[in-house]
Amino acid sequence: MQDMSFDAFFSRGIERTKPKYWSLLGNFCLFGLAIVVAAITVIGILIIPALIAGLIHFLLASARGQEPGFGSSVSAGFAEGMWWKSLFLVTVLTVGLMIGFMLLIIPGIYLSVVWYYAIYLLVDKKLDIFETLQTSRKLVHEQGFWKIFGVLLVINIVNSVLSALPVIGLLGLFLIPFVMMIFVTMYENAISGSSEDDVPHLEAELIP
Repeated sequence: MQDMSFDAFFSRGIERTKPKYWSLLGNFCLFGLAIVVAAITVIGILIIPALIAGLIHFLLASARGQEPGFGSSVSAGFAEGMWWKSLFLVTVLTVGLMIGFMLLIIPGIYLSVVWYYAIYLLVDKKLDIFETLQTSRKLVHEQGFWKIFGVLLVINIVNSVLSALPVIGLLGLFLIPFVMMIFVTMYENAISGSSEDDVPHLEAELIP
């Protein structure tokens, strides 16, 4: 694993975003709209994790030089049992974080950082649910817990500041592609990080 500095996550993520900025923004808006529509009904809520998995699939494929479409990425969120796996994982994460935050907050903060890669590992590596949690924690500690915590903290602070400003807050939407690719850069550094050639490709069947 290449030891990337704190600011390298941001700079590399931004550079990787530039060539595909409008594709990333457009597809994020489509996924966002699909999630909002799904959230209208109780049954629809149950497919939100699969839509999130589809978005993760799209981001990873885009970062690896592939050209995924919105439809193929949505399909990836439901293929090979990904629907129930993502639903189960999100449920476990939600319950775990709720318990963690109830225990004096600090355990919740810790778990929210060390489990951050779980959904990426589920989509990318097809690991078992609890194996994604264990592997995510291992990867975060190998990268440096405080480094990953710092990146997530900075992004959350910026997002909170923008959200508090009614007009300027709308501009935050245009920063989302950069944020998403920063997260992908963090994940890919965690699983390999030595060079672009070492980055694994998504399973072929997920890209029709």
